[in-house]
Amino acid sequence: MKELDDKWFDIQLFKITNGINTTNLNDARLIQRGLNEGVLKPSWFLFTSSWGDITIKMSKKKLILSSLMGLVIFCMGNYAWIEQTKIVGGFVKVDHKEFSYYLSKEKLIITSLNRSIDNATVHSKEDCKSIPNSIAKDSMFSIACMKLLDDRLSYIWWLEKEIQSVNNRKNTLKLISYIYCITSVLWGFSLYQFNRASTHVVNYKLSMQNQTS
Repeated sequence: MKELDDKWFDIQLFKITNGINTTNLNDARLIQRGLNEGVLKPSWFLFTSSWGDITIKMSKKKLILSSLMGLVIFCMGNYAWIEQTKIVGGFVKVDHKEFSYYLSKEKLIITSLNRSIDNATVHSKEDCKSIPNSIAKDSMFSIACMKLLDDRLSYIWWLEKEIQSVNNRKNTLKLISYIYCITSVLWGFSLYQFNRASTHVVNYKLSMQNQTS
């Protein structure tokens, strides 16, 4: 048991020191020899330890499934990014019939239902205060302006709370997008690194075996 414990300790120490995962002490010594001789490059083993024993080549099935998983993670990151672009930071969105209007504490934007605010006119409180009499009171512009000019403390408190909620939701989706996209890049890079390093190690191991035979 003590001999097994010593071997396990040496293997773990090798893994921690070099970032290389192997389950056999002899393989660890062989890889260390290759590193010392310069046949194996330390940079080849960057981010490879999480994929298992470097001396065992990954099966095609596992490689395909792992690649698909990385693609799924990337797509989830893209989806989160697309969703956050639909949220207008600093504004509360209100849908009314065939229109949508966006309210901040000082500005108003009106668009067609679920349309982008790009190139849409931004109205100020001054614009709303100078509404021409020719504009009907039940028009979208008049209704939205009434909300913008509402100076009740309870309404202002509600608006601030809703704007903060919108900003938090947008920032959360951004963070999720960054995390998933970075994870997918690291996932793909580490998968590539493992398969390349594993090929080098297996070939080196075979060449050493041929020399001793």
